[in-house]
Amino acid sequence: MIKGKRKIALIMTLTLIALTGCSSKGLDNYLETLGLKDPEYNDTSNEASVGVSGVDSYVTSSDSTEEASYHVVEKDDVVAPAEGASKHVEKYTESGIETLYKKLTGAEEKEMKEARLAIGLTDENIAKMKKEQAGKYYYDRLTEAGKTIYVEVLTILNNEAENIALSSVINDDAIELVFSYVMNDHPEIFWVNGYKFTKHSIANEVKKVTFQGDYIYEKAEVESRKSKINEYVNECLANAPSSDDDYYAIKYVYDYIIEHTEYVSGAPDNQNICSVFITGKSVCNGYAKATQYLLEKLGIECIFAEGTVRTMNNERGKHAWNLVKSNDKYYYVDTTWGDSSYQVGSGSSLVNDSKMLEINYDYLCVTTKDIMQTHTLSDIIRMPECNSLEDNYYVREDEYFKTDDISLVKDLFDRRYKDGSDNVTIKCADRQVFDSLKKQLIDDSKVFDYMDSEKNTVSYTVFEDSGTIIFWL
Repeated sequence: MIKGKRKIALIMTLTLIALTGCSSKGLDNYLETLGLKDPEYNDTSNEASVGVSGVDSYVTSSDSTEEASYHVVEKDDVVAPAEGASKHVEKYTESGIETLYKKLTGAEEKEMKEARLAIGLTDENIAKMKKEQAGKYYYDRLTEAGKTIYVEVLTILNNEAENIALSSVINDDAIELVFSYVMNDHPEIFWVNGYKFTKHSIANEVKKVTFQGDYIYEKAEVESRKSKINEYVNECLANAPSSDDDYYAIKYVYDYIIEHTEYVSGAPDNQNICSVFITGKSVCNGYAKATQYLLEKLGIECIFAEGTVRTMNNERGKHAWNLVKSNDKYYYVDTTWGDSSYQVGSGSSLVNDSKMLEINYDYLCVTTKDIMQTHTLSDIIRMPECNSLEDNYYVREDEYFKTDDISLVKDLFDRRYKDGSDNVTIKCADRQVFDSLKKQLIDDSKVFDYMDSEKNTVSYTVFEDSGTIIFWL
C-alpha cells in the first residue's frame, strides 16, 4: 500500500501522465524517473478500497431498510487540473507535485467549510438541532452518527443549499435511508422532490461526500406557498375541538381533509402537502403528509407510514398512510381510504357497490391486525404493534359488534333514526360475527324488522375485508 507523500505524488503523477499522453505501458519507467517507483510494489494488485460506513452504522439494530422511492444522482469526482492548464509538462519535482496537490485540495476544503458555515452547520448548531429533533419517530431510531447526518441533511434542505459537504463519508444506501427518514419526519418540506450527492474520490478512496436536494421551487415560490398553506391550516384548526381527548382531534382532521380533498391520480404536487392545502386534489402521499402536518400542529404524535396495498384486482400498489398516538396508544389511520373519491376511482379493494359513504371510517384508529388485511408495511423502519380498540371509530360510536346478538342491532337503528343519519353501519369484531349478522339481517331479511314500516326494499353495502355492513336509510 502506498502512503504519505508517495501516495500524493502518485495521484498527481497519474494526472500528469494523462495530460502528457504518456502511455500506460511507460508508467513504471515514468515513476522510476521521478523516484516514486517501489521495486517491491506489485502493480497488478489493486489497493484495498477504504471502507465506507454502511447503513448499520446509522440505524439502530432493530431497524432494517428498503429502497426508498426517490431518485438518486451519483457522480464520482477525481483530482484534475484546472480548466485551461498546459498540456505540456517538462519537469516536476516531488515537492512541486505535493505543493500543487495541497493547493488544489486545500482551496476545495476551504470552500466546503465556508459553505457549511453559511447555512449554520456548526458544531453548536448541530447539537442544538439534535435536541430539537428528539421525539421525531424516524430520527429517534438512528444512531448518533446517523442523527448527525440527519440534521445536516435537514439543514441543507431547509436552506435549499447545494453541494454541501457532509461531516461523514457514508455510502449510497445510508444517504438514501437518512434522506427518507428526514422527509418522513417533516411533511412541511414540500419543495424537495429527491436529492443528489457527489463523491469526491482520490485513488478510489472517497474523501468527501457533498449533498443537495432536488428543489422543485425557488425560495420566493416556497414562501408564497407557505403563506397559502398557513391560510388553509389556520382555517382548519380554528374549529378543531378543544378537548383533552385525542380521539376527537384525530377524527376532526380525518373528516376535514376528506371533505376538502378529492382523490385525483396525477394531480400536481401530489407527493406533498401543497396538493391538499392549495389545490385540494391529491393522492395517498399528499393525504398522509397533510394528516401528519395538521395533527402535529394539534400536538398529536402522527407518523408517516409507507408500504403497499392490495387492490380490487389483487394487485399490489405503493401506498402511504399514518400511525397516530391517541390517548397514549398507537393506532393506524388511512385518510386516503376514508375518502369515497378514492374508493370509486382507484380500483380499491373497498369498492363492491355503487353506493358509498362520503366518509368511510373503516380506517380511523385501527389495529395492526385490521390494517394488515389489506396493507403491508415496508421494512424501512419498525412500527409498534397496535392492539388497542379503545379509540377505534366504531367502538367510540357504539357501532362495534363483538357478538351476533340481533337485539343490539335494533338499538343501533333506533339511534340512527333519532339523529337523522342516512345509514346504519355495523362493524363486526370477527368473521364469525360478520357471517352470522349478514345471514340474519340480509339472507333472512330480519333487517326489515328495524326499518321504517313503509319501506319494503333496502339498500346495503358490504365490506368483506373489514367486516362492515352498511344499511342505507
